Amino acid sequence: MKIEATSDLIRIVLGKGHPSTVSEAAKNTEAHGARHPTSARPADLAELGGESEASSRTAAPRYQSAVTQPAAGLARAPELLAAKQRVLSGGRLPAASVRFAGPAEIDVFLGELDQAIRPFEDCLRKAGARHGDRAAQLKAIIKKASIQTSKTRFECPRDMAEFDARLARIVRTGEPIVLAMPEGGGKVPVPLKTGRFGRGPDFAEFLGIKMRAALARVLREFHPGGAHVVVVPDTCLHTRDMGFCADEVRSHLEQLWRDLPRLGVRDEVIVADTLAYLPADWGSVVERSAAEVVASIAEDEAVREAAAAQSRSLMFIKDCGLSDEDEAVLFYAAVAGHPDGIPAGLAAQARAFQAATDEVTPLYMAINHHGIRGLGLIERVVDGLGFSSASYLRASVHAKPGCPRPALSVFHALAPVALLPMHALGVRVIDETPRWGLSFDVVGRMRGWQAVCEATTGRFLFYETTQEGVEMGGACAERAAA
Repeated sequence: MKIEATSDLIRIVLGKGHPSTVSEAAKNTEAHGARHPTSARPADLAELGGESEASSRTAAPRYQSAVTQPAAGLARAPELLAAKQRVLSGGRLPAASVRFAGPAEIDVFLGELDQAIRPFEDCLRKAGARHGDRAAQLKAIIKKASIQTSKTRFECPRDMAEFDARLARIVRTGEPIVLAMPEGGGKVPVPLKTGRFGRGPDFAEFLGIKMRAALARVLREFHPGGAHVVVVPDTCLHTRDMGFCADEVRSHLEQLWRDLPRLGVRDEVIVADTLAYLPADWGSVVERSAAEVVASIAEDEAVREAAAAQSRSLMFIKDCGLSDEDEAVLFYAAVAGHPDGIPAGLAAQARAFQAATDEVTPLYMAINHHGIRGLGLIERVVDGLGFSSASYLRASVHAKPGCPRPALSVFHALAPVALLPMHALGVRVIDETPRWGLSFDVVGRMRGWQAVCEATTGRFLFYETTQEGVEMGGACAERAAA
């Protein structure tokens, strides 16, 4: 399919009227108050030469994709095919039963999250204690807290050279460790993943926040200069290409800021106001760069293959525009490659959606590469919070060489380590020691799990089931999909 770099297409990814000042919530942290000057120091395009130092080091192919198999995991879920069969037989996607939890019970659940990650935190301490040199201690802790370390090449001196140099500088100068990473800031607008419940922060996100807070706490025990994990939400940058609702994303961020004190998080984890740090020429740079991505796809087979893989992932992130849940079941079954029996109109709609996703993929890549990396957005956030972009440590939710990928969930079947909170909903497994994980909305509904919501606001918190419900529900879904 030929991709045209038209101005109309490029406008899909461009937002207007972004705020240019730091929100009070972002300022209201210990780190900001102690270290931040009166305003963020902007880095203009002239200083950056139109491209940050980070982007010049990007390995071939130039445009690193942000593909994750769990993002497209909905396509492989047996529950999707079981739901398809149910709808084609005249049934409907089952509605979830709901119970409400009051403040005291929610506090108990938050305590359970702390218990769930305590073994993880203890493992980090043990990893650091095996070394005598401080830099080695800190690196070992970060590695232990990370996943996919072979893909990030944590043991490769060449790929980790800059990381090691920055860590050595932090130890030498006594600066705080700042681990900054773009991630989240909303739930993907895919109804079978996050459903009608999942637009606000839930326990899937709380688990990820607490995991990173545990990492910061352990790093502080080994480094007197302190440690922070800075989360730079990036869903707000993809309202035009992926269909994230700007108002919903903003509401999500503001709610998360209000949730942090209740989670017991002070400045161990700082969730930034990303839009406050966008340079004035963000839109024009992305607009110019989109055409370059399109040209690279046309000329370079490696980039073309990367873009195709990226598009397959984005089909399970981008808003499809369907509000009817049963239509969504059939639509995503067709998108997943199972169009048999699906009405011709919906099957055609799924094919059109695939084509539309192909068209916006170069623009998504332009935002990530030329925008986030090329304009040094993470560096702008780090500097704006009063830290030093010259010595911060960059992390990611996608495995890239030299860039740690911190774990956002504990390790068991209902918490796949690479599934991000923005793609899923929290799950509580009732047991002698309750366990916590993540899953898709369609999984919970097809398995008959109960939704637990906050009594005072009605906000969805998590799905609740038993171990038997996990095992029996999974077996039933497998049989139904066979």
